[in-house]
Amino acid sequence: MPHGATEERVSFPNGRGDTLVGVLHRCAKSDSGAVILCHGMDSNKESEKLVYLARALAERGTTALRFDFAYTGESTGRYEDITYTGGVEDLRAAYALVKAAAGGKIGLFGSSMGGTVALLFAAREPGVAALVTVAAPLHPERFPSRVLSAEGLKAWRDQGVTYYNGRRLNATLLRDLEQLDVAAAAARVVCPALVIHGDADAVVPVDEAYELYERLAGPKRLSILPGTDHRFSDPAMMERAMAEALDWLVERVR
Repeated sequence: MPHGATEERVSFPNGRGDTLVGVLHRCAKSDSGAVILCHGMDSNKESEKLVYLARALAERGTTALRFDFAYTGESTGRYEDITYTGGVEDLRAAYALVKAAAGGKIGLFGSSMGGTVALLFAAREPGVAALVTVAAPLHPERFPSRVLSAEGLKAWRDQGVTYYNGRRLNATLLRDLEQLDVAAAAARVVCPALVIHGDADAVVPVDEAYELYERLAGPKRLSILPGTDHRFSDPAMMERAMAEALDWLVERVR
């Protein structure tokens, strides 16, 4: 933990009756806004990159909140009920907490699904001061057809449930994906945005990062990391990505 920093466990409600749990990082000389960190679908607030980034932000005088979405970690809720829309609602609750606790400008960081959730929220909330997405899908609606056959998709819709990586997913996710238009939302994001993606990502094609960058309406930068997979397994590439994210956020929430 950075010298002089504190880590406080916090809990707060979302709009669906769940209790969300997070860790609020502060520095004794915190003077440069705040950042909310959003994890991916199969991750949680204890993600190595989220813990590292939260502590690094606090070390540079920026308050940070990393929290569990309603379907994972210490938060209540069921994984099978996961939707992007629900994630946006959870982030809105986290945003209200940070706004009350820290004041000042607020930036967002999101990895994978968390990056898309952060993007969707930023499209609706003009107060967001900065955005960083890492390996975020611009077309999450395409994902079901990548992992399921046409028969599997029909069965998911008809039976109301499927299984992915051994975990149950309700058809509410499929219906949510079908009504989302993340690409259109990106065109409404006016805050400074940094898009980080690996060109060896087999989960979210790097083409989606290029398209996301083109659609963003405000100041923006694209960082494509060579030979880097979806999870940023190469420690050197992970370190580079986190350094770029840290600089982008701190400079813009001061």
